[in-house]
Amino acid sequence: MKRTLTFSRRVVTATFIALLLVALFGLIGYAASFFFLVFGSITVAVVISGLSHFVRRNVSLSYSLSVGLVMIILVVLIGGTIWALAPTVSRQADELAKSLPQSVIRLRDNLSQTELGRKVLEGIPDQPGQLLSAGGPGRGVLSQITGVVSGTLGGLANVLIVVIAGIYLASAPDNYRRGFVRLFSPSYRGRLLGVMDQCYTTLKNWFISRTITMTVVGLVTGVGLALLGIPFAIVLGIMAGVLNFIPNLGPYIALVPALLVAMPQGTNYLLYVMALYMGVQSLEGYILTPMLDKRFVSVPPALLLFGQVLLGVLVGLVGVLFASPLIAVLLVCVEELYVKDRLELKT
Repeated sequence: MKRTLTFSRRVVTATFIALLLVALFGLIGYAASFFFLVFGSITVAVVISGLSHFVRRNVSLSYSLSVGLVMIILVVLIGGTIWALAPTVSRQADELAKSLPQSVIRLRDNLSQTELGRKVLEGIPDQPGQLLSAGGPGRGVLSQITGVVSGTLGGLANVLIVVIAGIYLASAPDNYRRGFVRLFSPSYRGRLLGVMDQCYTTLKNWFISRTITMTVVGLVTGVGLALLGIPFAIVLGIMAGVLNFIPNLGPYIALVPALLVAMPQGTNYLLYVMALYMGVQSLEGYILTPMLDKRFVSVPPALLLFGQVLLGVLVGLVGVLFASPLIAVLLVCVEELYVKDRLELKT
């Protein structure tokens, strides 16, 4: 009888956990914007707080003054970088935007000369206008312009919310931490604070690791393209560095415009550019990332890829962008709150 009750209890527990996971994924799917706004704000707060603690350790300032100093330094650095690079980057970006459509047309013409290429082109509209929505050309163009403008404004508003909320969280992190743990039993609050500290350290280390890899990839790619004589090397290098924020998928996305730009210069340059990008990714994947993982934080590559696919299906691009830090934090929570507190305590 007792064994039957134990088995029934396990079935009920497993069913409850399964339903809870389904509800969680459903909630992420329906409230994705809010969820990732909160997570993005927490990430920004972790970065600001980590820099502020670093300043506080090396300069005799209070935490509040350290936060203010960090914000001033960040504004000066970001503003100075934009001021210094804006003319060149703007010019190259404008020229790149004009060059890419011509490269796409040239690629279409090359593919149409082979049987395999013609099969690839089947089903792809010959004219860009055919991609517009139904209801007439004018209405399609208007709807696209409206969608782009609204999407851009929405994205900028979200970024502004994330930054402002992150500053608020970083200015008084202990208040929010204590307020959150008060929702739980007093006997468990100390444990939760410890886990939150580990999540904070994991997010901070993840950001340091990503920043280093993005910087190295962007610099090496830009310098390599410039040495090869590829146009728009600065913009393509920046794109390679920024897109490296997305593990696994970002480098291949960055490769596409570089190949299109190199195409008019001949097959040899296509091979040179591909070799450069593959070499940079080998440097990042086999040397830089393992070295940083030992020092900072490591996320299993297969788990990260599955997480990117799952979050991409559930919430789209923003899920792919935040998959890496989110999985890193979830690994800490599962290890501490489930493996150690539930499984290992029973054995």
